[in-house]
Formats: sequence, structure tokens, C-alpha cells
Amino acid sequence: MDDGSQTRSDEEARGVAHFQVVGQPDGRYHWQLVNPHGTPAARSSESYATEDEAVAAVERARRLIGEAPIRRLAQG
Repeated sequence: MDDGSQTRSDEEARGVAHFQVVGQPDGRYHWQLVNPHGTPAARSSESYATEDEAVAAVERARRLIGEAPIRRLAQG
């Protein structure tokens, strides 16, 4: 199914930070943000009943993260 989202194979994603949908032993799914070294750096706080729900959630998270401002601590 090509829904227009940007997806990469595992081979293509090596060396690039990316989101990954992960199946859990209980049959549910969550997403992870994986750094360029292949190590999960963050993950969803919720799990999802279907892979499609997890993909929709990661697409929302990606938009939110991309739009979030950087705030610095106030200096003295």
C-alpha cells in the first residue's frame, strides 16, 4: 500500500535518523525514533492496536517535533 508517507527499507535507513514502527509481543505496536547509529532514542508513550494506527501516530509526532520551537533556559 502506497499512502504517500516516506518510508525506507532497513537497508536504506542505516546511517539516517528515522522513525520505526515496532510490533510488540502482545500484538500491539509502538513507534521509535532511531538515531543514525541504529539505537532507539525515543519511543511512543502509547501502544496501538494496528500498524496503521501506529503509523498515523508517528506521522502526527513527526509534524509536532518538526514544528516545536527550541527554548533556552533564561540566563541570570
